[in-house]
Amino acid sequence: MKSHQIAVAAALCLLVCANLTLAQHEDDPIVFHTFNGEYAQAEALIQKATQQDPNNPRYYYLRANLAFYARYFGNTELSTAELHELVAQNARKAVELAENLEQTPDNRFYLGSAYGLLSRVSFLKDRSVYDAYSFARDSKNTLEDLLEDNPNYHDAKVGLAVLDYFAATRLTGWWQETIAWVTGMSGNKEAALNDLELVAQKGNLCKAEARFILVALYRFFEQEPTKVRTYLTGFMHDYPQNIFANNIYHRIQLEDLIQEHGVAFLTVHIDSLKAEYNINSDAVLNTVGYGFLGNEEFDNAIAVFRLNVRLFPEAANCYDSLAEAYMTSGQNAEAVKNYRIALEKVDSDTTRNEAARTSLRENIAQQLDRLNAT
Repeated sequence: MKSHQIAVAAALCLLVCANLTLAQHEDDPIVFHTFNGEYAQAEALIQKATQQDPNNPRYYYLRANLAFYARYFGNTELSTAELHELVAQNARKAVELAENLEQTPDNRFYLGSAYGLLSRVSFLKDRSVYDAYSFARDSKNTLEDLLEDNPNYHDAKVGLAVLDYFAATRLTGWWQETIAWVTGMSGNKEAALNDLELVAQKGNLCKAEARFILVALYRFFEQEPTKVRTYLTGFMHDYPQNIFANNIYHRIQLEDLIQEHGVAFLTVHIDSLKAEYNINSDAVLNTVGYGFLGNEEFDNAIAVFRLNVRLFPEAANCYDSLAEAYMTSGQNAEAVKNYRIALEKVDSDTTRNEAARTSLRENIAQQLDRLNAT
């Protein structure tokens, strides 16, 4: 390449990098408020940006992303159904705009990422497997093409990593596997985690998202406490108001306390420990109990679930979890007893919405049938 061509290429590269940096700098407050659990502040900034630049798919993508993660952070009065609808509406608008604009790297990223959000919300909102896989295929193809042309566009790896992890760990049944094969989603869990860790270190717009996903995956699916603590510490430092992260932090601290002093200590001192460890709903001890149950520490699991029943006697899920622990440990009579209590309480349980009560009711009926106790 001649020297003047090299100079031109270098100048173009610097210009593109400068534009990407500027765009990220402009979006920093939106990303911060999104992952700090401040829905209203993020929405206000997005609305202002949309009014100034109404045909930019970036802000519809950011609004869809905000609505998607708000369901984890519990920072809005909108229902889950309303949030799902917001995700779908804004992701579709981002797709519509991005498809009709010049296919710059940024616009291709918004397009592929919006398709990814449509894939996730299609299953959550409508239980439409066909639409979910169709949008997943579009997302995969768009983001892979973007990375082929721009290998250092790290943010594009988040959407692909989510698809990869899902395909590797959640697909069951021949028909789902067939659809996955047709769409090319073979799944590679280790590659997905590596890509997320790369974006957590070097990403721009999706850096916070990658870190949040890693906290959730390493906590709830991979069971790697050291990595949970590593990513959680950094995430909470940057986003201290995030309710989801704070809850995980308090649960880890509570688990450490139990490991050091035993479940009996927790039971005896629960009144003074509730505030310190933010035990403000049945979900906190429920998570701790299932940790013990997963490790087949049945006595500890049962003790924690029994304590949860004592603290939240009107929550049907507490009895359901206790029943599962009894059933898993072979104490079927106690399991039947607590499943029946759960069934009695589920209709009046105000800690769950109707969809959650329906799901819980169906699960209890299945377990009672399994125990020949219907």
